[in-house]
Amino acid sequence: MNELIAACTALASLIALTRWARTVPTRAWGHGVGSTGQAPPAPLRAWAVAIGTLLLQGLAATAATGLAAGLALVAASWMVLGWLLVLAMNQWPAASLPWAQRLGALGGAGCVLALAWELVRAGGWAG
Repeated sequence: MNELIAACTALASLIALTRWARTVPTRAWGHGVGSTGQAPPAPLRAWAVAIGTLLLQGLAATAATGLAAGLALVAASWMVLGWLLVLAMNQWPAASLPWAQRLGALGGAGCVLALAWELVRAGGWAG
């Protein structure tokens, strides 16, 4: 079960990474010079999403693996998945954003379910 929670925790970083990447004008996602795409989101909202994602990830990871391992998992997932997102953005610009957002949402939902499960277990409601 902890491996599944760890995978969800890692994927949840894509929520904030895609939001953060959208704040910078990028030709890969339609914000280049002369593009008619929509304006990038405000950096303040991206900061709020990043902090919220970090809190969600930190809570889920530390509940599953402990404090040190959980925080190491969060830091490593941001580094590795950030690098992979940049690589995917440069190789497959049209497909990388929607898939990164889907995977991030899946990871975030997994974190919320893991936290709910930990609350149920701690409350003694689960047999």
